[in-house]
Amino acid sequence: MRLINCVSLVRNSVHMLPRPTLRNLVGILGFILLAIGLWKFKSLVGLLLLSVAISFIGRPVVLLLSKIKIKGRSFPTSVGAAVSMLLLFVSALGIIQLFAPLVNEQVEAVQKLNFDQLATATGQSTAWLDDHFGAINFSGDNRSNSQFVLEQLESSLKFEELGERISALLAQIGSLFFGIFSVVFMAFFFLKDGALFRNIIEAITPDELMPKVQSILDRTSQLLTRYFGGLVIQVSIVTAIVTAGLELIGANHAFLIGLLAGLCNLVPYLGPLAGTALGVMLVVLSGPEATSPAIIGGSLLVFAAAQLVDNFFTQPVVFANRVHAHPLEIFIVISIAGSAAGILGMVLAVPAYTLFRIVAQELFSGFKLVDRLTQNLK
Repeated sequence: MRLINCVSLVRNSVHMLPRPTLRNLVGILGFILLAIGLWKFKSLVGLLLLSVAISFIGRPVVLLLSKIKIKGRSFPTSVGAAVSMLLLFVSALGIIQLFAPLVNEQVEAVQKLNFDQLATATGQSTAWLDDHFGAINFSGDNRSNSQFVLEQLESSLKFEELGERISALLAQIGSLFFGIFSVVFMAFFFLKDGALFRNIIEAITPDELMPKVQSILDRTSQLLTRYFGGLVIQVSIVTAIVTAGLELIGANHAFLIGLLAGLCNLVPYLGPLAGTALGVMLVVLSGPEATSPAIIGGSLLVFAAAQLVDNFFTQPVVFANRVHAHPLEIFIVISIAGSAAGILGMVLAVPAYTLFRIVAQELFSGFKLVDRLTQNLK
């Protein structure tokens, strides 16, 4: 009898809830389940989103070719998609070819290393460890610090572990090729049918939510287009500053190092540090004359100037205005994403947060937190 009364009480309580409140609760539950599902299959979702991004990049080529008339018939979209993918492939190959001379130069520098001098330097380094850190025992036993460090290096290079490492490397290479094939395959069909992704989303959307989902798709496309346009501006600004600065101080491969610094800058916060370290190292290794204090100091000043412009102009002005979010808000989101998903999470943090805010505004407006987070969205 008590069980029947409890069930009746719960049923009456649910019926007493206002319809909007019940709808919002169901919507929140559905959103949480969707987020869990996306996280569980994040690798597949990442490949899908990458293919969609590539289709956005190549879509103008397909649209341009579709305007061509052959005997009164439009250019086939399948051929346009194939041409677009071929152009993207050639562009990627061209970028790789640009960096080929720089890579070859570094390989030759490694081949010219004097390993006798390297062994002497290693011995001096281990002796320095014993001389300066003798009071601190790294091993926890009676071994010297130099012996402990050398044993750790030897253990990391054990031949019995070589087979496992080769197997892991082959597995990663296989996964890489599968990922590339998946992205190319999906991107081709997204290019062939420009509305395919939108049709998939609309097909799984309930009719009553269709207007809001269509609004989400339109606004997301608009804001993300502005954001990726901002990325192009960011890479261009950093590349131009670093290239011009390195040319002024007489460094070799100025444009390639500038482009590399600009691409590294796509990773928020950590990317600029990595780009600066890698860029200065490439400048130093580009020739004997590049080891002078003037060249090294000048290159550091060039990278510092590029980062000042990026941090005080590009990041707060271009990106904050393009996604309508406060700079501190962006910093917190990127930090959380980096902790959860590493470098990839930092790169995708702002687009994902933009999508989250648009979805929240469309489906959950009326909640105080949602209204505060989305008040600047237009």
